[in-house]
Amino acid sequence: MSGQTVTTPDFPKRVYALSPPDALLVYALDPCLLVGWNYPQTKTARDWFAPCARDLPVLGGFFGQGMTPNKEALLKAAPDCVISGSMAKGNEDFEAFFTTMRIPVVHIESESLAAYPKALRLLGEVFDKKDRGEALAAYAERTLADIDKGVASIPEDKRLTVYYAEGGDGLYTDGRGSFHTLVLELAGGRNVHPAPQTRRYGMDKVTMETVLSYAPQVILAQDAKCRDMILTSPLWAAVPAVQQGRVLNIPDLPLNWFDRPPSFMRLLGVKWLANALYPEVFPYDMVRETRDFFKLFWNEDVTEAQAREFLGQKDAGKP
Repeated sequence: MSGQTVTTPDFPKRVYALSPPDALLVYALDPCLLVGWNYPQTKTARDWFAPCARDLPVLGGFFGQGMTPNKEALLKAAPDCVISGSMAKGNEDFEAFFTTMRIPVVHIESESLAAYPKALRLLGEVFDKKDRGEALAAYAERTLADIDKGVASIPEDKRLTVYYAEGGDGLYTDGRGSFHTLVLELAGGRNVHPAPQTRRYGMDKVTMETVLSYAPQVILAQDAKCRDMILTSPLWAAVPAVQQGRVLNIPDLPLNWFDRPPSFMRLLGVKWLANALYPEVFPYDMVRETRDFFKLFWNEDVTEAQAREFLGQKDAGKP
């Protein structure tokens, strides 16, 4: 909590979060605590949300896209607690605003998956949902420990090189060390784009020549449209990943499992990617893993058919 003591109501019932990871962690604990979203939700995501969170107003937030909150809208939403994660881009004006309005701010680390257990336990305590927070935190700890153990067994020279393709033309990406590519690195992939993150939102523009020079063994496509373009475009035909059929479409139901927004779905995404890259090291039954995850984090009983739909990449090869 950034080292300071924060006094909150006993217990907050109306919560506003400053960035997507923060809001989605609150959602996982109790969707009905939220008074609004900090970014627009897709229809697909809304269809999965609990009724109490489905049609909440978009209040804005601080996460690198300039959608700063509207103060009047915030006052109308009447939060009794604000959650500010490490991704949030606050400023003195809004810090003073929250202080003036006597709205307590709870600080958490929400950018790194390694920080999720602590954040979930803290939020569970703040919201009087300790058992729920502990269950989610324990899942995160088990997942990360298992992934770390498996990746440690893979020699450096056996780790696959990966390009993360974003945008309609696939020529946007994020480099090593960016929180946008955290799942890639946790799963043991070697990000071919070395450039450090230079802006919060990321998405570095690269050229086709640069991608060819990277010669990735695997391509992670941001969505199915990008994946299909890469597989059919003659411009991409000489890339080793395309030649070997190793173009993976990142699952994105109900939210992206990898990035944008970086959320708790990454805990499932890291299992999916580790299994896709190194099935002999991570022989997960991803249908079962998906069903178990949705039961815990979404309180939803997804069918085997639904899980297979989420995971389905029938026309893309597996590394």
